[in-house]
Amino acid sequence: MQYQLLASDFDNTLVPFGEPCPRPAVVRAVKKMQAAGGKFVLSTGRSYPAIRDKNQLGGIRYDYAITCNGACVVDRQGNVIAEHPMTNEEMYALVDFCEDYNYPLQFNFRDACYAYCEYEYLHTGYQRMNSPGLDCVDGEDQDRHLVDMPHAAFAAMPPQEVERFHEKYGYLGLHWMQVGAQNADGYCYYDIVRGGMDKGVGLADLCAQMGLTLADAVAVGDSANDVGMLKAAGLDCCMANGSDDAKEAADRIIGDVREDGLAALIEELWFNGPRAEPSGHELGSPWGQMEAAEEKQ
Repeated sequence: MQYQLLASDFDNTLVPFGEPCPRPAVVRAVKKMQAAGGKFVLSTGRSYPAIRDKNQLGGIRYDYAITCNGACVVDRQGNVIAEHPMTNEEMYALVDFCEDYNYPLQFNFRDACYAYCEYEYLHTGYQRMNSPGLDCVDGEDQDRHLVDMPHAAFAAMPPQEVERFHEKYGYLGLHWMQVGAQNADGYCYYDIVRGGMDKGVGLADLCAQMGLTLADAVAVGDSANDVGMLKAAGLDCCMANGSDDAKEAADRIIGDVREDGLAALIEELWFNGPRAEPSGHELGSPWGQMEAAEEKQ
């Protein structure tokens, strides 16, 4: 079957975390696929402001982007073609909870990510990650939502506190997805979107807009927030560096992000290259740069 589009996660699928852009082999493969008529879709938990810098994609120009874990889909120019913003009640519940316990909280809006609680923690963390596009602005006035509602939230707290939130606000049905490993301070990072929302919903929205079916799509990812997309696409692949839940959701495992696994898959599916397979080499944690910085604290 000739697939029509490739939906790729950003961090640790397209780009090794902490590196400034995709590696040359991946850039060449994506451009080659696009020249042959395939559509490249960036699918990420990041908001649009965190991916609009063309330099961070090494010259790749995505055709569409599924942002905020499916809550907002945009075209190449950043025009919104599908969206599922949070409600006032959902947003205020997160603010009330994080303010009560001083947990960092940001909301992802169309123009920027605004930190409503503990700006310095979040801003310092982004600087330490050294990943282009990731940062926030100080939203201490907590009034940005008076213009329009955010598509997603991002919070940091100990994992047991997520259960405490659900005990109080579980009726809202918010979808929490852990991002990366637990930090040295005991906090975990979480992407938060509306209940039922994930990258699979964003992919379905996009395919409907394009006049395609999900069977026409290939999805590639590496972590928990990719599971919905991996279950939805016609062919779904997880990177060798992926999490256990992402691997379980995928049809296939391909090479590590640091071994250009995505490039090999494109060569196989679009240009009849050899089957893309993991090398079997143990490369350690793909979050190593961030984890090393945490250990130095």
